[in-house]
Amino acid sequence: MSIRKRILQANLNNQGGAFSVAYEAQKELQNEYIFDYFFPDDFVENDVYTHLLSMGSRCVGKLDCNNRFLKQYELYKSFYKYLCDNNYDIVHIHSDTAWKISVYYLAAKRAGIQRIVVHSHSSGINGHYKTINYLLHLITKPIIKSAKYKCACSKIAAQWMFDTTETVSIIRNGVDIDKFKFNPAARENVRKELKIERKKVIGSVSDFSPQKSPEFIYNLVKAFQNDEQYIFLFVGNRASGCDLKKLIDDDASIGNVIFAGAVTNVPDYLSAMDTFILPSRFEGLPMCALEAQVNGLYTIVSDKVTDETRCSKYFSKLHLDIATWKKEIQSIDFVSSRSDIGSFLDFEKASSTNMADEFKKIYTE
Repeated sequence: MSIRKRILQANLNNQGGAFSVAYEAQKELQNEYIFDYFFPDDFVENDVYTHLLSMGSRCVGKLDCNNRFLKQYELYKSFYKYLCDNNYDIVHIHSDTAWKISVYYLAAKRAGIQRIVVHSHSSGINGHYKTINYLLHLITKPIIKSAKYKCACSKIAAQWMFDTTETVSIIRNGVDIDKFKFNPAARENVRKELKIERKKVIGSVSDFSPQKSPEFIYNLVKAFQNDEQYIFLFVGNRASGCDLKKLIDDDASIGNVIFAGAVTNVPDYLSAMDTFILPSRFEGLPMCALEAQVNGLYTIVSDKVTDETRCSKYFSKLHLDIATWKKEIQSIDFVSSRSDIGSFLDFEKASSTNMADEFKKIYTE
């Protein structure tokens, strides 16, 4: 009986695009590896969490420290102690900034981990304290650039973290195609439940943070508010308390938006949509846009999103101009079949199988 090797995925809980990357790879590689997860905050006890436990994963998290900067020192100590108390040969660290990676990286180096993989998942700063975060990113980049095993989800993410693509393994994000392909029955059920059977549905799956241009989405909603055939459907774990919802709620004239919040059946909601929008200010290689393309949705992204995201012929990149986006959406032919997945999808670019193979190369080379 073969013994599966444990690999520690650091700075990931069971939410977000970076986690989805590791999770999809884990499902493909579970006969050979067990992925454990270390994160300084809580894990969400949902269906995915249950599945992780069923695959043998350990989910280690929650540091009781409210000070943002002191917490990084506590994280360093906690991670170092965990590595000393447990047997790992490989630690895979995920983040969008060098300073976040460096906390885990330095602790892993001190603990004598044989193989430390650092993985860049973005190309910019999101959230609060952007100036401070960017300065910390610049200061700690030399630490991360010295890592032997470097990877990124796209060339732009590699440049952001390592200032080069030469010594970086580009591992395209990938999707479970069977899970995210179009489901006509799910489409009918969701649209019936939401009472949008006769609507053309413009949607997105996101946290609707500043990175995702909530102001632009709000203005796009306004541009369609007098056209009754269109409605907007927004899905995401923070959709009930995000900047976009505040903008929508403060405008009494808007009645063409549904916030679904956190759902466990995202593919069903994608099937209910007709167009997927992602007007991001920056991205690494967005999982949500890959999932939308696998589902057969017309996917429109901003021109700040890398060309590497494209894996379907139903894909457009546009400058952030409301009139241009509205015209593009109104010109879409919604009659096209989404069930014949081979007619529009590049399987090699979309599949999580290829991504998992690249993970395995990093772990075994």
